Amino acid sequence: MANGSFPSHFDGSISFGPQEQLRGYFGRDVLKGLVSGIDDFLAVGQRYGSRSLGPALLGGFMWLDDQELLDRISAFPAACVVITKQQRGKYQQARIDKLKLLAEQGPGFPARALPELADMYFREDGQPPVVGPGSHLPSPRIPTLRTIGYRKAGNELVPILHTKMVLLGELWWHDEDPLGGAADVIGFRPQRLWLGSANGTTSSRSNLEFGLWLDDTALLREAKRFLAEVIRHSEILDPDSSHFEPELTEPNYDDDAFAEYLGRRFRDEGESPC
Repeated sequence: MANGSFPSHFDGSISFGPQEQLRGYFGRDVLKGLVSGIDDFLAVGQRYGSRSLGPALLGGFMWLDDQELLDRISAFPAACVVITKQQRGKYQQARIDKLKLLAEQGPGFPARALPELADMYFREDGQPPVVGPGSHLPSPRIPTLRTIGYRKAGNELVPILHTKMVLLGELWWHDEDPLGGAADVIGFRPQRLWLGSANGTTSSRSNLEFGLWLDDTALLREAKRFLAEVIRHSEILDPDSSHFEPELTEPNYDDDAFAEYLGRRFRDEGESPC
């Protein structure tokens, strides 16, 4: 046995569920199970129908730096992963720098595909955008990598995002709204969930960890809701603020402008010969 490493006796995997289509991993390097599960999911391209926009990924980790996992995230047409806001320091900055390219050039995720984000927009100069009659605010595309929470300073403990989860699914589109009117509607359908103990880090591959692929419908639905809320309350990869300051917000509606617009409409309709 190499110095400072665990023996292989801990390592194991299991198939379970109907037709044993689900997998669980225990011991060292359980990230290989996460990566291989993502590969399998991406390989089954025929799953997506004519109204599909392709596979998508949501995730939440305390920390993320494993290159294989980063490469898989970037392979999705749509992806967003949130990590705990990192401390400032030379070591932490080097890790952040490794993620910047994916944060800036990664595929991102369309906010309107998640109901929790459908009416959310990025702040403008720190303030909610103002919406009035005729305003058109395009729904944002959330960057691939985000952070959430508080930045630890010294030995003071702060609440953190401590999840290790990845949700795989499909983006779909439709040309009708729920009432049958013409619309451009998209959504996210979750299909497979990874839950485990391992962070998305290269160092976690040496630890004794576990990870499971699951597809229970209720679990998928709640994981989707939870991750949507995490994204809703997230910030850029390395924000200046050390406090919890979500970047997405609901807009401010210009009530006076709307009242004036509606009053004008009513006056015009009253003068109409019709």
